[in-house]
Amino acid sequence: MTSGQINPTIGVVGYGRFGRFWAQVLAADFPVVATDRAPAGTQPDNIPLVTMAELCTQANVIFLCVPINQLSAVVADLLPLVRPGTIIMDTCSVKVVPAEILETAFAGREEVTVLCAHPMFGPDSAGESVAGHALVLWPLLRAEKAFRQWQDYFTRKQMRVVKMSPEEHDRTAAFSQGVTHYLGRVLGAMHLQPTPIATDGYNRLLSIIQHTVNDSWELFCDLQHYNPYTPEMRLRLETVMNQIYGRLLAARPEPAVWRVGIQGGKGSFNEEACRAYCSQNEITAYEIEYLYTSRNVLQALHKGEIERGVFAIQNAVGGVVMETIRALSEFDCEIVAVFDIVISHCLLVRPEVAFADVDTIISHPQALAQCRSTLQTLYPHLRQISGEGDLVDQALCAQHLAEGKLPPNYAVLAPNVCADLYQLSTYDRNLQDLGAKNLTTFVWVKRRDYLPV
Repeated sequence: MTSGQINPTIGVVGYGRFGRFWAQVLAADFPVVATDRAPAGTQPDNIPLVTMAELCTQANVIFLCVPINQLSAVVADLLPLVRPGTIIMDTCSVKVVPAEILETAFAGREEVTVLCAHPMFGPDSAGESVAGHALVLWPLLRAEKAFRQWQDYFTRKQMRVVKMSPEEHDRTAAFSQGVTHYLGRVLGAMHLQPTPIATDGYNRLLSIIQHTVNDSWELFCDLQHYNPYTPEMRLRLETVMNQIYGRLLAARPEPAVWRVGIQGGKGSFNEEACRAYCSQNEITAYEIEYLYTSRNVLQALHKGEIERGVFAIQNAVGGVVMETIRALSEFDCEIVAVFDIVISHCLLVRPEVAFADVDTIISHPQALAQCRSTLQTLYPHLRQISGEGDLVDQALCAQHLAEGKLPPNYAVLAPNVCADLYQLSTYDRNLQDLGAKNLTTFVWVKRRDYLPV
């Protein structure tokens, strides 16, 4: 090096994947020692591994190659050991938080110089040479002279040295390095594989995966969590992906007949709600898709398999429909209208079965909640259960009971119309606790309209 630091001894704190790589880069020009949580000794790459105290005694330039989530603890250990005249550089992939940690720790140590550095490459992207790769460098504390020295050195190594403040670095990196690592992880999770018909573009995607997923999950999380600008990047990326996805669906010609997916089966209250809404709003060109659950409705809407959806969101007694709340937390939609209908629950059985042989009532949890007090008064001896998956729907339960897919000793709490549809007998009527005031709120939904990209 020039003017002042003649053949300095380099200390590398943190001997993980990047620390080993960085030590080898520097070992081509300087003596290098390293420290890590592993026992001291000489590594296969001939870099002596020493204690933190020994490193601070031997090295007058220290590179911190530790995960950002460990930086505070490492700096606290380092602080009482650093000798006057030492130059300290972090190599974290984000810069605002490390700069704050280092500045707080060393602001009062006027004999210590601190720089912020970020090699914009690693073992995978650099390959066999660091030449041509960018390195961000910033003089943080008493570091103008050291900045020039190390700028000269890195330039001689044919790196592109970029002087950039921590704030500008993180803002820029969030939409370059941050988005690359994020997409690399997403593509890696898709398990994309080489193919004999791969295009150059596809192979570049595979290259992004290779250059990102080999880094630790810890490093990936640090890139996303500690850069104050990455949340904005992720939200913008999600918004744009939704916009493009929405435009693909919107490219379908407006259908002559709307496909309307409903939460229930044939004969369900959801069907009644759907037909009532269409009648009140003079919608005549529609066909109903019986999808049984709110999640099925919203998923079909998301895929573009239906144009509209109907499902229940709450009842005056039963409260919110948790099945719907969970589905709404998973899928996006636009609520076009909210409306109520009065619903009445009946107890249906197989016609050939004596009610004395019935020991179980099956229905949707919301329906059982709406009839809780009445059922407890009239039928306290009957077990109450709900089906799983699509069978949570009352109308499907009625159909399955009629078809012998449910035990004959079951009764179904369902709309009375299901008795005629499925040839069941109505044993009791109007079991809802609120009687004629049993209002259930439904919604009429569509895909969200996204603004043009």
